[in-house]
Amino acid sequence: MRASKGDVVVEIATALNHPPPKMSTGSTEPREIFDLVNEVLGLGLSVRLTKPEMARGIVEAAGYSWNPDYESRGGTVTLNGIVAVRDAVRLFVGR
Repeated sequence: MRASKGDVVVEIATALNHPPPKMSTGSTEPREIFDLVNEVLGLGLSVRLTKPEMARGIVEAAGYSWNPDYESRGGTVTLNGIVAVRDAVRLFVGR
C-alpha cells in the first residue's frame, strides 16, 4: 500500500520532533510543513516562496534534484515531491 500525503507529512513532522499540521481538504499539503522544515533545520528559505518553491529549496539544500513530477498546477506539491522533502529531512536529521 502506498503512503498518502498525510502519512508522509506526519513522518516529516515526527522526524523534526513536532506535531504534524492538519491536512487541508483534498489532501492538499499544508504550507506549515514546509515552513516547519525551513525553521527547524535553519535553511534560511524566504517565507515569500510558494509551496513548490519551498519544497524545491528543501530538496535541493539536501543535494537532491527537483524533478518536474514533484509539483503540479495550482501551486501544489505531489506525493512524489512530499516524499522527496521527507527524504531530505531524513538526511538532515540523520535518519
